[in-house]
Amino acid sequence: MSQSAPSSQARIPFQVNPFTNIAVGSPWTEVPTDVTRINDVAFQLLWRGFLQTLVGSDPISLIVTGQAGSGKTHLLSRLKKRLEADADGEKPWYVYVRCHTSARTLWRHLQRTLANDVLQSSRLEQMVTADPKKLGKARHLGVSRALESLASGRHTLAAGAWLRGEPLSDADLAALGIGVEKEEEERSRETEAKHIVQALLRLLSPTPVVICFDQVEALETYRGEMDGYHTLGQMVAELVNGEHRKLLLISCIVSEYEGNLEKLSNKADRDRWLQGTATLKPIEWEPSVELIKSRLDSASGLRADRAKHPDDPLWPLEKGRLSDLFDKTGICLPRTLIQACRLEFDRLMGDVNPGPKISREDFLQQEYGRLLSNARVEWRKVGGETVLEESLPWLLQNSGMTVLGALENSANYANLAVRVSAGEARLMFCFRPGNPFTARLRKAVQFWSGNPELRILSDASIQPRSGSQGARYLEQLKRRGARQIHPLPEALAALQAIRNLTATARAGELTLDGEEIKEDEATKWALDNLPPQLEELRDELIVKVPDPEDTPRTELLALLNRHKIMEAEAAGRELSLSTEEVTSCARRYPMHFGLLEGPPLVLFEAVEGSEAQAANA
Repeated sequence: MSQSAPSSQARIPFQVNPFTNIAVGSPWTEVPTDVTRINDVAFQLLWRGFLQTLVGSDPISLIVTGQAGSGKTHLLSRLKKRLEADADGEKPWYVYVRCHTSARTLWRHLQRTLANDVLQSSRLEQMVTADPKKLGKARHLGVSRALESLASGRHTLAAGAWLRGEPLSDADLAALGIGVEKEEEERSRETEAKHIVQALLRLLSPTPVVICFDQVEALETYRGEMDGYHTLGQMVAELVNGEHRKLLLISCIVSEYEGNLEKLSNKADRDRWLQGTATLKPIEWEPSVELIKSRLDSASGLRADRAKHPDDPLWPLEKGRLSDLFDKTGICLPRTLIQACRLEFDRLMGDVNPGPKISREDFLQQEYGRLLSNARVEWRKVGGETVLEESLPWLLQNSGMTVLGALENSANYANLAVRVSAGEARLMFCFRPGNPFTARLRKAVQFWSGNPELRILSDASIQPRSGSQGARYLEQLKRRGARQIHPLPEALAALQAIRNLTATARAGELTLDGEEIKEDEATKWALDNLPPQLEELRDELIVKVPDPEDTPRTELLALLNRHKIMEAEAAGRELSLSTEEVTSCARRYPMHFGLLEGPPLVLFEAVEGSEAQAANA
């Protein structure tokens, strides 16, 4: 709503527009008003499912489908509110999972959201403090140690981060009493995440748990990918067959993508997932009047004037301007109706000259900028490996490459397989320092024969120490032809931001003045406006013969990561390179290195301003 002064034609006082909140972002968002008759049939299905979990012995899994803007997330919010108010006995646990993830990271994503939601209050710590013996139900040493720390008030930040699956230093792990991963251990992060989820659910049992998977269609890391649906089907089946028997699982999906659920190859998984379906529909005029009235009644600045019009529930809005939405079909989506009311309310306040209308391109830039600011902080919490697994397939698939579904013999060491016209390549992500990094390299040495080509994507700041076993493994792989790539922090943040932008568009949640911006438009905009750091990463991923002049870059990155700033001559001595070779490398990669011409010539590690701000956030 414009902040300009109201015009002399205003019919109502200038105030907060009660229709500003068009969509419910998540069930944790406060809902302005709720008309329970809207989507009541669907809600009753969910509520009966919850009651059935209380008295039965088997978990329930239900699907909610409907057009974008039909109220799926609002329905989850209504359920959360009802659970908090009406549930008999101990208050159930409520977990909300927005599926902006991938088939390769789904259990990690569930671990992060489950831990985050149950730790929002001190309820879990209080439960452990009251009865420490309950920790034995988890049957997982790491979970028990982390919760012991939370309950005692020691190392609480590290304990919460570990439960959410965030990367921790060896010192933090030792403080929690959780073993540091040994070099010979090769733990699957997905398998470990699954074990932690199962342990937490055992601990919460027999208190009912409601897990809501929203925007299921966002599991497609690129348009048409089916892996995410299959993996979520397997996950739901495992949860249904798990030890926590008072479990309600709800999956929300836009109706356009509902058919993908029927394509699941495993009929048993599909049957466990699709135990019941609720379809949300557009609303008719009568319940629409109730929805509009409830929003207007919440506007404190209108109460006195509305009391003067007891026979007009829509005052000050005009029925004719809104009923036009229902003329053709007799029905309208709730979001479309609320948007129309918002514009009409602005008009009645005299807010008729809000300034130039923002273009769709500028709006996309604005949304991307907002998501990018969040991603600059958030990607470090989930880790570079997770960001690449969830977001890189979009870049690959939209840059002329093909993401291959099965890794076959390379699954022991690679995260992704890709094909371009020149052939195939395997991509390996190494973003965990120390033993996990070394273990990944050891697997590649053991199982990679030199074909297809191998790209090792890693953080320049966590390279194996010179002379270490990890360094020797890395050198072996490079001699066989592997190529190391260091994505810049801004590239990782941009990938995550673009992933969230396109996923939001696919869910129908990206709108400008009531007009939906489709996924294809958001994708085209993103490709046309790739930041240079992401363009560099894309170009390096193209399967080609490594540039021999690129060899010093990795060593120089590692050197400057340790020293931050040093004379070019000194850097050359440490790397056994001439000063000219060092400065030539720095000039070729200005996004990685800074160069002060001197004399003397001085090199420093380039840090983008936005990234530096994020580091201090």
